[in-house]
Amino acid sequence: MSKTKAKIKIIEFETEFRVCPNCGYEDGFHSIFRKSDVNGELRWYFVCPRCSATFDIGLKVQAS
Repeated sequence: MSKTKAKIKIIEFETEFRVCPNCGYEDGFHSIFRKSDVNGELRWYFVCPRCSATFDIGLKVQAS
């Protein structure tokens, strides 16, 4: 069902994450949610629509 996991680049979030650090695309990102092995936690990743680079800015979501 899922494709091979792309290499995820860890980004230190400052004030805004809108521009792709990989290719410079300036109009935001698509989202990916991936289930973690930690207490039903979901990791929230961002994918650039232009170059498909995947980024982790440290967001986690607790699944209900």
